[in-house]
Amino acid sequence: MTYRRTDPSLQDLDRGMLVLAAVLVGVGSLLGLAGFAVSGAAVVAACRRWYRRADLPPHELARLKWEQAKAAAGAGTGAWREAELAKYTPRHDRTMG
Repeated sequence: MTYRRTDPSLQDLDRGMLVLAAVLVGVGSLLGLAGFAVSGAAVVAACRRWYRRADLPPHELARLKWEQAKAAAGAGTGAWREAELAKYTPRHDRTMG
């Protein structure tokens, strides 16, 4: 009877394939980092162009956007209430009239 090992061994690994996999992972990581850098540069450039186009300094622009958001919320609330009053008849008014 011959003795055969059944436990895994490092000799079972194809070292060439492992090296190729490590190189591909490294190249992919570098390409991913380059993609992040290019997209980050594009976002920064777009922000700079937008800032140059804006007539207001950032704190005034933020205040303006906050006021616009409050006005939009108030208009939405008013429209909600008006629609409710126009379409809804309370139960006690339906039974009395």
